[in-house]
Amino acid sequence: MLRVRLFGGFRVDRDGGPPLSERWPRPSARTLVKLLAVSPGHSLHREQAMEICWPDADPQAALGSLRVALHAARRAIEPELAPRSVSSYLTGEGSLLRLDPRTVRIDADGAEALAEAALAHGGRAELAAALAAFTGELLPEDRYAPWAEPRRERLSALRERALLALAAAHLSAGAPEEAVPAAEQVLAAAPAEEEAHRVLIEAYVRQGLRRRAVAQYHLCREALDAEFGVRPGPETERLHRAALAAPVPAPRSVGPVLPAVVRQPPTAPLRGRDELLSRLLAADAPPVLVLTGEAGLGKTRLAGEAARRAAAGGTAVLWGAGHDAEGHTPYGPFTEALDGWLADRPTAERARAGAEYPELAALLPSLGRVRPESGRSPEEERDRLFRATAGLLGELAAERPVMVVLDDLHAGDAGSFQLLSHLARRSREVGSTWRFLAIVRPEELPASDLRRQVLDQLLRQSLAGSVELPRLSREACLALTADALGADGAVPERVWELSLGNPLFALELARAVRDGDGRTGTPEGVRQLVAERLGRLGPAARRVVDAVAVAGQDAALTEVLDVARRGGHPRLSAAEATEAVEVAVAASVVEERRVVSEGRPVAGLAFRHPLVRLTCYEGLSAARRRLLHSAYAEAVLRRRPDAVDTLATHLTRADDPRATGYLRQAAERAAALYANDTADRYYAELTGRLDALAAESARARIDRSAVLRRLGRFDEAARLLGEALEELERHGDADGRVLAAARLAELMPKTRGTEDGFRLLDSCPPGPGTPAAVGAPTIWPAGCCVSSRAGTRRAWSPRGPRRTRRRR
Repeated sequence: MLRVRLFGGFRVDRDGGPPLSERWPRPSARTLVKLLAVSPGHSLHREQAMEICWPDADPQAALGSLRVALHAARRAIEPELAPRSVSSYLTGEGSLLRLDPRTVRIDADGAEALAEAALAHGGRAELAAALAAFTGELLPEDRYAPWAEPRRERLSALRERALLALAAAHLSAGAPEEAVPAAEQVLAAAPAEEEAHRVLIEAYVRQGLRRRAVAQYHLCREALDAEFGVRPGPETERLHRAALAAPVPAPRSVGPVLPAVVRQPPTAPLRGRDELLSRLLAADAPPVLVLTGEAGLGKTRLAGEAARRAAAGGTAVLWGAGHDAEGHTPYGPFTEALDGWLADRPTAERARAGAEYPELAALLPSLGRVRPESGRSPEEERDRLFRATAGLLGELAAERPVMVVLDDLHAGDAGSFQLLSHLARRSREVGSTWRFLAIVRPEELPASDLRRQVLDQLLRQSLAGSVELPRLSREACLALTADALGADGAVPERVWELSLGNPLFALELARAVRDGDGRTGTPEGVRQLVAERLGRLGPAARRVVDAVAVAGQDAALTEVLDVARRGGHPRLSAAEATEAVEVAVAASVVEERRVVSEGRPVAGLAFRHPLVRLTCYEGLSAARRRLLHSAYAEAVLRRRPDAVDTLATHLTRADDPRATGYLRQAAERAAALYANDTADRYYAELTGRLDALAAESARARIDRSAVLRRLGRFDEAARLLGEALEELERHGDADGRVLAAARLAELMPKTRGTEDGFRLLDSCPPGPGTPAAVGAPTIWPAGCCVSSRAGTRRAWSPRGPRRTRRRR
């Protein structure tokens, strides 16, 4: 039996006999067999074959070519065929050429028969089996051959019918989640197939994905209008109304309410903060409360206590923070808050959230982080991201009040502040029960900073209220230190005098007294106190502390152990590194804490206060810092190779050559998420590192100018493009000059004048060797842009300037 396979590419094999060669003696012989395989009845008149295969040859020459091809084909599929013998597979009956159905089996025939039978009287299993027989594209090597098109279209239509029937069968069987992939396959080939859109709308409604169902209706409407100029039918409109009327499902209450960072109860009571706690938990508070105060006053401790009390009253608490050590990660505090919450949810609930809000999948690892791909503008994409965040919080708030704590928000990017502003306005508009507690150090946000301006605007619009944390009173400070020293411990008055009510300073001084070190100093001496505490640690424990200092305020335990073991000489064993962690924790330099890493809570270590971490970090020599940053980058690469923001930060501080690649990846990711200020910072650092590589530095400046243009900072963008143009001219990069000149010419109407733009375009025309990807797609739009802003006074084309006179 000869088997001819057409799906996925032409192949021929037999059940028995000598093996067939993969190489055919003549291409025309292969084409002849393929032509017969796709023809109706697998037979063809000789004249038809000659007209298809040799359309330009005279009849006699075509007949000779056919005979040669026929002989070669028979020898290829039946090598043992004797001369002048009749082939068992490819026969000639008079003027007809034919593949004998008794000895030849074609995979497309089998798939077609299975699909027809399943459509006639089959169920889900039969339809799935029939679709499995379509193992690929029909003759992809002949995708544009006219003779294969009828057979390809017939099989494609049959497969679409089978897919739609399978999707409908899944819906009838109560399995809407299984109907979705089948319908999506139909739309991938035929975007205007209304029946497939209807299947998806109904499947989403049945799964409770109301938002996805409504979005699918609009996709259907757009596709029908673009393809046929018609509106959806009555049944589709009915499904749309059903989707709009469907209730929004509330998430199930499972798992702990408190986030990992505040799940453990405090070891001592909170002193002197009762009135502030009442303000933070007041029911009539504005949507955002901004908690401020100098470092060391216990803002995070106060927020943690407020979160615990709110959770005890039935409030869902989400906790996120900004991290200076990792740079301005796009929407970092919100990403950590939402991802930490979702990490504790069941897999089915996370899957539903990812399906209902696909925009968030580009941001949250727990939803399977993907890169956003669309043709929408940056503003549209950002608006969709903001609305999806509001939708997810709205679902949660439909079940219970929600408190989102944003610790160290000043370390977040501008996008985080803009998202906070959107959510605050949305909360007031819909009367939602979600609220935000933002911990901010105002001194980190200068007046010219966009983040400060967003915060000030929230305060002016009464969408936010400010709560400034004062220093403790004498009684509260002494009570705090008494808690630290123990019930029988005498509290020296000197502790109050030196700490001046700063809880961090008071606690550090109290611990020094408790440990038998009577030495005290002014508040400025707290760093020396921390340095002395570090000095009492052994070399192994100091390695652990140094690793956490390099990581940031907190870090995953596995990564800290990895750096502590490898980041020095001699290397530590696993047991030695574990013991060193225990010593560092016992010395109260660091504490054990659950941290969120890549969407799941893990064991971690954290400093008790950022000032402690800063003291430890500043105590490292430059060489030691570089070594530890390099070791930490290697640890992250082994465990989280996609954490480009973290890798860019550590490799840059290690002065590692790989830093440039990760800085570019981090900048591109931030730009893709439309976190433009973050992308600008990464590109600025990248261009600084690439100054030694002029061409790469110039290209980076060109990319950064696009981000600055989005931000409306046209003068800065023009300056960067001018620098790039000069650098490319010095190094003779003609194609780069064309690109930089075109980008700069587009900005000329905004910064200088249209004539300057024309002169610049004239001075850098594309040459004969300029790639098409740089020439026409870049220069022509620039010329048109300059011309349109200059009226019709002058027209421009890539072939050179052409002057016209305005009609009067």
